[in-house]
Amino acid sequence: MEYKVLALDLDGTVFNSKKEIDKETIQAIHEYKDRGGTVVICSGRSPLSTKWVSETLGLDDPIVAYNGAVFQEANGQILAQAAFSQQGILTFLEACERYDVYGHLYEGDHLLVPERNRWNNNWIENNIPALHFSGGKKETCEYFRRQCSVKQIDDLQDYVSANTPQILKFAAFRKDEKQFHEFRQYLNGLNNEFVVSSSLDFLNLEISPVNTTKGTALSELIQSLSFEWSEVAAIGDNFNDVDMLQSAGLGIAMGNAPEEVKAKANTVTTANDELGVAKAIKERMLS
Repeated sequence: MEYKVLALDLDGTVFNSKKEIDKETIQAIHEYKDRGGTVVICSGRSPLSTKWVSETLGLDDPIVAYNGAVFQEANGQILAQAAFSQQGILTFLEACERYDVYGHLYEGDHLLVPERNRWNNNWIENNIPALHFSGGKKETCEYFRRQCSVKQIDDLQDYVSANTPQILKFAAFRKDEKQFHEFRQYLNGLNNEFVVSSSLDFLNLEISPVNTTKGTALSELIQSLSFEWSEVAAIGDNFNDVDMLQSAGLGIAMGNAPEEVKAKANTVTTANDELGVAKAIKERMLS
């Protein structure tokens, strides 16, 4: 088998637009597994969310969550994680205030928010999608949902200063386009603290601790398995996937990916609503 590791993004890639996984995609993943391949979920989603997807798919391989900030076993045991410095958290919160940007923090499997709004009201349901048509069991889904929460904290800066939480990811959302652009430029200038990316074509931002990407986490994994990058295939659809698409021996962009992301990949498959992952596996890894 030329590609012994398959790294898979979730949203916009494995998930179709209904946040379900088509049965053809599940079948292709298991056929690849049956031939001896290792399937690694690599997502910006939380550790609990990625574990729920892995369990629903019946996978037993390690998982990369929060865009590389968490590297865990299939059973949820954390193997490694990267957190922001205390100063980095406060710098982000101060920038949100200065540029009038809504931002929230991810502490483990909990979301810390300064207010309840459209960007967090349904976070638990979105974090643990039902996956009803993908084989997800209702009672198991409810069990996972009970383990995560949205915590409203009126003054996040005071909370961070008093509690020194382990924050693994930030997200930021646009109120004003011009200020959001300036906010992004400001964070990009702080590359000793942050890695700034997006899973939604920069309509929002996903911010990770310095030197933390899906690619850095995958690098640890393949070294632990004594593989080479040339033996890795990666499939993704957005800017937070670019580093793993470029590092892998075979980087495959989804048909629904932005043109800039497609340009970074070796090849392009069809869109997530057109069985793009299943087709890529069958045509490039099983043929």
